[in-house]
Amino acid sequence: MKYPRAWIEVTPRDGGNAEVISWQDIITLAVTDTLYNAADSFELTLKNDKALSDYLRKEMDVQIYLGYVANPQAWSKNELSLVFRGKVDGVRPAYSASGQYVTLVGRDYAALLLDNEFNLAFAERTASQVAELLAEKYGLTPVVTPTTTIVERDLYKDKKEWQILQTMADREGFVCYVTPQKELYFGERQAQKDENGEEEVSATFSWKKDTASNIKSVTFDDSMLEITNKVIVRHFMGKGKQAISATAQNDDLIAKYGEKAKVVYDSKAKTYDLALRTAQNLLSKLCTAVVTFESMEIAGNAAVGAEKLIAIEGCGRFDGKYYVSEIKHNFAASTGYTCTLSGTNQQPDSAAQYRENLYETAVT
Repeated sequence: MKYPRAWIEVTPRDGGNAEVISWQDIITLAVTDTLYNAADSFELTLKNDKALSDYLRKEMDVQIYLGYVANPQAWSKNELSLVFRGKVDGVRPAYSASGQYVTLVGRDYAALLLDNEFNLAFAERTASQVAELLAEKYGLTPVVTPTTTIVERDLYKDKKEWQILQTMADREGFVCYVTPQKELYFGERQAQKDENGEEEVSATFSWKKDTASNIKSVTFDDSMLEITNKVIVRHFMGKGKQAISATAQNDDLIAKYGEKAKVVYDSKAKTYDLALRTAQNLLSKLCTAVVTFESMEIAGNAAVGAEKLIAIEGCGRFDGKYYVSEIKHNFAASTGYTCTLSGTNQQPDSAAQYRENLYETAVT
């Protein structure tokens, strides 16, 4: 038998020793891991009998580990997985007749770029040079694939730094995100492959298959709402910004459902033929019916993250492989560790179809 545990470290902004919050003081913990455009976030409510609120401050570094241990009396964080690292945005103590507690909210280090407009002095730079500059600005380790195309000045104007990075990543055919190890990744999407060269399934979940089930509940949606029936691939060549554009479309689906277009910037599309081939390949993937799932409840699993490929079984024609678009890790000392997942059977494609900041309310 294994026992669910959480390990939470908080470190003052100006450095110093990390303090460990006892897992037994956790009333509720929710860590939301989403796709690249939004910052991952957490909300943590603690018992405040020990006056933790006197110590906790905004901007503190937070590291959250979750998982299971074999010995509930003798264990360490090395048995758990790091699921979140970021900073505290707000400290909210509350006192009432029923007791006292304190709630912390925060986001991962992508929030630093989400909150700020680009204000570096303009100079002709490539996308990778901009990514490296921003990583250095915020003390992040750059894991950046070099690029050669100079980014036009208009892209910087009146935009948040994270929005600029995501737009540049789209144009290069890359993804961009901040890891829990405080790395700024800017490069091609990484995926583990199996022995057949297919993307590796990170976990399999079943609903009452062979009398066993590790899915508590799940809801599917089979609709045409997210279908793409027209793909436009664009690239701007050289300093003169010569435009290369090619379009592929499914006329039958356009006539039936109306035009649902997607524009993709691809730095590899250096000729019309290459752009057209890319558009046709993307169309073949995106014009199939999209099946999504939501509110899939499972036992806690720290190995599953946003954009990971999972398999679902025991659900009839909805069996298959799905990409996780969001996972929420839920932990409480009283109830243990669970997860809630949402996803889609189509690769998120650099998260474009999910581009909204899931942490919309600014914490002051």
